[in-house]
Amino acid sequence: MVNLGPALLSDLRRPWLWKGSAISAALALGLAGMLFVAGTADAGVETTGLSAVLLEAVTSLVLTVSAVFGSFSFTAGYRAGSLNRRVLLFQRRPVFLGRALSTALAALFTGAVVGSALGLSAAVLKVAGPPSPRLVLAFAGTAAMGALWGFALGSLLRNHLVSLFAVPFSVALPGLLPNPSQPMGTFFFPVLAADWAQQAAVNIPASGAFCGAAGWLVLVAATAFAVFVKRDLA
Repeated sequence: MVNLGPALLSDLRRPWLWKGSAISAALALGLAGMLFVAGTADAGVETTGLSAVLLEAVTSLVLTVSAVFGSFSFTAGYRAGSLNRRVLLFQRRPVFLGRALSTALAALFTGAVVGSALGLSAAVLKVAGPPSPRLVLAFAGTAAMGALWGFALGSLLRNHLVSLFAVPFSVALPGLLPNPSQPMGTFFFPVLAADWAQQAAVNIPASGAFCGAAGWLVLVAATAFAVFVKRDLA
């Protein structure tokens, strides 16, 4: 694992990482902006500048966009062959961990930008006060969790096109269940991550939701790591 530092630094210097992060931020801001304009008149929690319904929609949007970004962070390199070259330089474990960490850091930055932009928009439109640090933290955390989720699934699927459909579907799946509000429906990662973000944005303790989402991430990421270490890269 001595190569983890160099592998991480090498990944952070990848142009695609920050270009993909910028594209994800622009996409999330564009879609969230349309939701924001349509929903500023709704009644809801004013401390975040967003109504409760709108906050739920935007956090789900950020989670989905970040998950796609995370999956592409793996599949793009795998398809281009650059991931194989990195394995020759740094070995498998540092390459996987370095790319996962760099993807999470880029998504963390993207989420913070989205949260800050929405908070500033709410302040400019005078539907709330100055941007809340809690709102920025909620979006940054949601984006990082979504990116790690997508990265792990992308490393398991390894197919660019399949990931484009399968990863968003995995995020939307709980909402497609017959009774998503039932206890079993609230157990899935996307629901737990969104619940944590919505509660953290308004300063409500949500350690249960956070621990549940983190548990899902550890399980999926550990599985993806184990498969990557043993699976043929060809």
